[in-house]
Amino acid sequence: MSLVNKMLRDLDARHIGDNERAALPSAVTPLAARQDPGRGGSWRWLGATVAAAVAAGTAWFIAPGGSPELPAAPPVTTAVAPPMVPAVPATSTPSALAATGAGLPSLRMADALSVAPALPLAAPVKSVVAAPKSVERPTATDAAARPAVVSAQKAQPVPEPRIDKQVHLPSAAERAETEYRRGVLAQRQGDANGAAGNYRAALAQHAEHAAARQTLAALLIGAKDFDEAEEILRKGTELAPVRLPSTLAWARLKVERNQAPAALEILQKNAILGERSAEYQGFTGALLNRAGRASEAVEHYQAATRLAPGEGRWWAGLGIALDATGKAAEAREAYLKARTLPGLPADLAQHIEQRLR
Repeated sequence: MSLVNKMLRDLDARHIGDNERAALPSAVTPLAARQDPGRGGSWRWLGATVAAAVAAGTAWFIAPGGSPELPAAPPVTTAVAPPMVPAVPATSTPSALAATGAGLPSLRMADALSVAPALPLAAPVKSVVAAPKSVERPTATDAAARPAVVSAQKAQPVPEPRIDKQVHLPSAAERAETEYRRGVLAQRQGDANGAAGNYRAALAQHAEHAAARQTLAALLIGAKDFDEAEEILRKGTELAPVRLPSTLAWARLKVERNQAPAALEILQKNAILGERSAEYQGFTGALLNRAGRASEAVEHYQAATRLAPGEGRWWAGLGIALDATGKAAEAREAYLKARTLPGLPADLAQHIEQRLR
């Protein structure tokens, strides 16, 4: 009752307007700002009527067996006008208040007259949590089987590491090279016979060892053993890898034995081998010039100077061959070229100086 009176006084003090008055139930009429003193009985009657209406409304909300409570309306963002309290017949008595308890009617009335706008409920945030990866846990069977597997692994015998011992046997060429080096060492120490034996051993191991064949032939020529030296070189002309050096060495040996025509024959017989050899071309030119075939000698000397333009011997031989053919001017140019190059033998250098005077 006191709550209703307080509400009415508050509304009257605020001078509510017609719209607000219309929103109130017909049974609730706010008092005027100044009441007539003579109408105090009317006020008491009006208060009793309002109290009875409130009690009846409360009993309607919470009485057992009555209508169930309606579910709460969804929150809205606009202010809601106070709900209308249903009119209760004046025959209702305050005895209904005792059946509901003293505090509950006041709570229900306060909720119904609240004019504060309800705040909108925040939408629930759905947190996305990554599903944990399933971890495959070992079962009891796996745990029981694991020791057996480990035991089986330990029980297996560990094979001993195999050491594949491969003994590298030197090839024929490697054995020949070893013998050749021994022969060079023996020759430096003055043991010509021992060196010749090492060179022969090298050729027996590997007949295509060019250095061993050439050195053995030179050692035999120095010892005046020309026949064996020629045989060593002749055999070399039958082996492709050492054919050219063996041919040149054999032709020189023939010259040493005063057999220049035989030497020229050996060179011409192997002309194809010497097409790209300046030594072959120059040696052939010298033998042709000695044989009185100067024009042919010029061609071979010119080929030699093209293959080895820095070799003074071939320019000196070219000058000599040109002189023999009567071409003095060209011969002088060849002499001048030869004089500017190093490594010219002393006899050739002296001959050039004489021709240039």
